[in-house]
Amino acid sequence: MLSTYIERRYGSKRGLLRLIRHQWRWVTGRYRRLGRVDFDRVERLVFICSGNICRSAFGEWYARSLGLQADSYGLHTRGGDPADPRAIDFAARQGIDMSGHVTKNFDGYTPRPNDLILVMEPDQAREICQRMNLDGCPSKPQMGILPLFNRPPVAYLHDPFCANADFFDLCETRVMQAVDRIGERLAR
Repeated sequence: MLSTYIERRYGSKRGLLRLIRHQWRWVTGRYRRLGRVDFDRVERLVFICSGNICRSAFGEWYARSLGLQADSYGLHTRGGDPADPRAIDFAARQGIDMSGHVTKNFDGYTPRPNDLILVMEPDQAREICQRMNLDGCPSKPQMGILPLFNRPPVAYLHDPFCANADFFDLCETRVMQAVDRIGERLAR
């Protein structure tokens, strides 16, 4: 019974443990800079996750449905694959047709100074900083952890790829809610 609750709410035991670890780091100030954004500078949202088939893919398509400029990439994808069928189904239930989504590897990302890179997990932010090597670049894009824009803010959104249907929908709902809040800030 407890394991079923954990799987529905956090994706897995590993998802719960990672959430606790990253939430503690957020509360103690370690990720504070990843929750601060100058929204006056933002022109395009760039969603990043591991495979670009669930979280970032839906984030991109949902943001576009709101009239926002958006793109998405995966840190560990070969590229050229469709979105997860569950993401396509979830999007369809929101009135969004993302059947045309094709994964893109992060290596193909060209940063723009007015981008807001939105990762799902703090470790992805660290990996992007290492791979982009933007130290000393005066016009580097901003970066944030997407679920920090939810209420309440959370510092980690577990990958739903191997999770059950309940967590998958909860995860995509959290993506949608965070994008809604970002969209509100951009509209001001």
